Amino acid sequence: MKESLFSEYVKGFMPKLQRLIELVNGKRGNKQTYLHKTMLRKEYSADQKWESASVNTQFVAADMVSMDSELPAKARDSVARATGILPKIGMKKILRETQINAINIMKAQGATATQIANKLSNDAIACAAGIDEKNEFNFLVGLSDGVVAVDDANNEGTALRVDFGYLAKNTFGVKVKDAVDKEAIHNVLSKADADGNSPTTMMLSLATYNGIRQTDWAKELVATYRGISYSSASALPVPSASMFDEAFSDEFNGINIIKVDRSIIVEKNGKRVSKKPWNDNRIIFLTSEEVGALVWGTLAEKTNPVSGVVYSSVDDYKLISKYSKNDPLQEFTSGQALVLPVIENVDQIYVLDKSQVQA
Repeated sequence: MKESLFSEYVKGFMPKLQRLIELVNGKRGNKQTYLHKTMLRKEYSADQKWESASVNTQFVAADMVSMDSELPAKARDSVARATGILPKIGMKKILRETQINAINIMKAQGATATQIANKLSNDAIACAAGIDEKNEFNFLVGLSDGVVAVDDANNEGTALRVDFGYLAKNTFGVKVKDAVDKEAIHNVLSKADADGNSPTTMMLSLATYNGIRQTDWAKELVATYRGISYSSASALPVPSASMFDEAFSDEFNGINIIKVDRSIIVEKNGKRVSKKPWNDNRIIFLTSEEVGALVWGTLAEKTNPVSGVVYSSVDDYKLISKYSKNDPLQEFTSGQALVLPVIENVDQIYVLDKSQVQA
């Protein structure tokens, strides 16, 4: 590795990369939202391991005891743990000779230092955003499936599998495949209530949500809530999203609905494919919208920097670097992180899977 070919510009913007990314994102009218940044707390792991603890908690009533008697001992709640080593994720962007010459031409034609720096910073911003996209992909897969299993079709490098230990007893099916009825939802909530849990949020794909809105029971639910008389559900219109959400919340004790409609572009061998990481078959019920932690560790290169390479830390855990090589001449920008979205308290997570038929 050698010093950046444009070190006079790189050394100017790299220390301010965090702020530069915030400014760029603020100007984007179509900027992506990241659920993993709002539903996970950030947590540092000094030993570079992640852990998901789940406590199977049920509150039991105290006993009536007579004076001068010993208090009765109750069974202690069980604790289950899933653990593992934080994976490394990363990407790099390359300026080849053609792009390097294009920047040299900008300089020769009198482009300002700010214009050249903006051009050079694009790759650094893309690397930081690429880590966010991977975290969001893993988060949505992990929360909907309970398992992050990134196969080789979606991942450059070694395949990754992380199992958060979702409970089979908290997973329910439907009476008719792909048909989510009101009774199925009540079954899930009844089980949660029996466990002493009160789901406040239901997460599902936008496609599944729209499918539910078109069912007869959804039409009847909204009509009844609004006091509308009807002879048959087929004569009722499909309720709007706002009308359905309001009636649904009234029917199911104030549950909030989060609709997931997120596509993420993955690239392998130069080919880009758009994928939706949320499992369309699964509806997830949560007792809290904080579902775990974004666990991160310190990279080896962070504490052992390479001579000549210019570094910048973004969001604490992302390490962005710029350097060059010759034969052929190339300018590199890389982004890397030790980080994993970890789902916790899985004993309080309930699943309705519309691909499973259950009596």
